[in-house]
Amino acid sequence: MRFLVTGATGFIGSHVAELLIARGFDVVCPVRNPGSLRHLQEVPVTVVSNSSLGSVIADGPPFDYVIHLAAATRGLNYHDYETANVDWTLRLLELFDRKAAADSLKRFVFVSSQAAAGPSPDDAKSVVETDPPRPLSLYGISKLEAEKVVMSLSKTLPITIVRPPTVFGPRDVDVLGVFKCARWRFVPCMAGPDRLVSIVYVEDLADGILAAALSPVSQGKIYFMANPDPVVWKEFALLVSKVMGYRAVPLPVPLHIMKLVAKAGDLLGKVRGSPTLFRTEKFHEMKQIAWVCSVDRARTDLQWMARTPITEAIAKTARWYREHGWL
Repeated sequence: MRFLVTGATGFIGSHVAELLIARGFDVVCPVRNPGSLRHLQEVPVTVVSNSSLGSVIADGPPFDYVIHLAAATRGLNYHDYETANVDWTLRLLELFDRKAAADSLKRFVFVSSQAAAGPSPDDAKSVVETDPPRPLSLYGISKLEAEKVVMSLSKTLPITIVRPPTVFGPRDVDVLGVFKCARWRFVPCMAGPDRLVSIVYVEDLADGILAAALSPVSQGKIYFMANPDPVVWKEFALLVSKVMGYRAVPLPVPLHIMKLVAKAGDLLGKVRGSPTLFRTEKFHEMKQIAWVCSVDRARTDLQWMARTPITEAIAKTARWYREHGWL
């Protein structure tokens, strides 16, 4: 079977590409920057340029599956997100919404985000796929708009949407800061009530994405994919320290201080022309009491569950960071 995987040079995409190759599939990866292949150097995928993708789809062997992971997770404004997350998704769909390509396609999996659904209600109840979306960030809004584009073609293309929560694992740069802080024996966290978060280890997520692609019952559906048990973020960070062999202490940071730091991040991003990791839209997401999603649908339909114990996942991630000089 032949897979097209966008975003394969990134964190999640590179793990998906590795899994597909390990399962014996033929994998084609369109890339924007040929110099960004460090995560694919030892993975025998076929790399093509984004600009040649139209001819690859029209003139090459047909694709059985598409896994669309390419996205912008940071932006200075909504236009940045819209261009990468909405317009690029529409362009890719249009390339496949032609008779020859559509006839061979068994599934188009769009990897969205829990940010498109929004946080849990105030009582921290788990969000389910049928709940009305209420995204908070520009990123979340753009992913929801992309979902709508995808679903608008569900009558002509076999569509499935996956919404991951916070993802961690080897090659991740967003949760890397938690591992770095562990070395200094402190865990910065928001002051006030504990924040409850759904998380997933990247290798488990890759298994889930493939399960969604191959399942005969997933067509036209949306799936959250996360560990069955959410974590208190502060406790997760303390567990990271413990697994790494450190004894850390929590460092509660008042909300008004974090808000000022986020505004400084906004300003720095504008000055240097690229968004920082921590900025105002990220602050608004982080201050929510809970980001918890239900995985019942994925468990029932796909027989999928995140199976890597959390301590093992942390240990594997820390080991990769150390081996590659990230810590």
